Amino acid sequence: MVRDGTLEGFRTPGGHLRVTAESIEAVKNQREAKPRPVREASPVLQNRRERLEELTLEAQEHRAKRELAKLEREENEEAERQDAEAQAREEEVAQRQAELELEREQLELEKAQESARQEREEIEDWKKGEAERELAEFRCRWMDKASEAVSGYQYEWLSATQRKEVLEGLEVEIEKRQPQDEPRMAAILARSLAALVEPLKAEHDAQARRQNITKQLLWSLPNSATEAERLRATVAIREALQRLGNLADEGEMRLTAEEAVRPIRQATTKQEMDARLLNWAVFQLPWSRNDHDVARVRGEVAEILGELRADVLEATAREALAPTVNEARQEIEQRQAETQRQARKATLIQQGITEVSTCLLEMKCKGQLSDEDYWDSEFTAAIREEVRRHLEANLSGDETVDDLRKLTRQIVDTEIS
Repeated sequence: MVRDGTLEGFRTPGGHLRVTAESIEAVKNQREAKPRPVREASPVLQNRRERLEELTLEAQEHRAKRELAKLEREENEEAERQDAEAQAREEEVAQRQAELELEREQLELEKAQESARQEREEIEDWKKGEAERELAEFRCRWMDKASEAVSGYQYEWLSATQRKEVLEGLEVEIEKRQPQDEPRMAAILARSLAALVEPLKAEHDAQARRQNITKQLLWSLPNSATEAERLRATVAIREALQRLGNLADEGEMRLTAEEAVRPIRQATTKQEMDARLLNWAVFQLPWSRNDHDVARVRGEVAEILGELRADVLEATAREALAPTVNEARQEIEQRQAETQRQARKATLIQQGITEVSTCLLEMKCKGQLSDEDYWDSEFTAAIREEVRRHLEANLSGDETVDDLRKLTRQIVDTEIS
């Protein structure tokens, strides 16, 4: 339509086709208008039309110029904008490259720093390992020396528990030290060992004194002391010495131990004295004593001895026992005498019965007894029974043989008469 002249238009420097708005409106109006008859215009009107067309063309030219200027300005602005955008993109690319370069440099720096850090850490770890190894060797070496020192002959008196306690104390002291303390370690170890052993040595010496005193006091107990009494004495001495403490001297410890064991010694001594007195009391009894006599005397003597004080003298105790022992002895002697009289009486009775035969024979020989009666067994048995009965009733056991014979003859004479 522009090429045919229906529309007015022009091309921009950039090659774009531009159409004026007035030509488009004109084409639009022409299509809407009804066809009018064509008549020839007057010259004036033709001039005016030409002038109008000329002015229209000039206006269109001005508008086109303005449009062109505007388009040129827009194109310049677009070109400037594109240039600015291109420059901005270039600057952005440059900035991005700079940032990438900076990042690369930063990464390289960080990598170098990380490498340096790792190298420093490796060096520090190596130094730390060397320091730990050196410290471990230092502690191990001095612990060996501490063990050798504690194992010396001067510390043989240490028990296994005490030795372990001392070594643990030395280990604590050694762990406080560093290899820089190497020149002073011998002196430190000696002082620490002396400080740890000192209370143990005091306790050991005190224990040795206590054991020595206990042994001596146990030896001083009477031989009759039982194992239970010796055990009670040992416990009493140990408790008394423990209450006294380790700072007491040997004299004070010995005095305290003697006071603790004195009641047991007195009791043991009295038991021994009681045993002697029991034997003495039994020995005082006559040989005719029986088990019942011995048991009765022992019971009475033990009862009397139990009422006496623990520190009573033996002579005083014998005086206290003398009445009981004498009474028992007299009773036994009386019983023995009575037994002897009864035995003698039985013997005399038997002798009297035997004497009956002699009396009857003499009376037969003198004619005082017939042969029939002499040989009569019942008669002679009755005579013997009467003699036995009279002798049992009349004899005391103190008679002589002559007295027996006279008494027997009288009984026989009386029975025959």
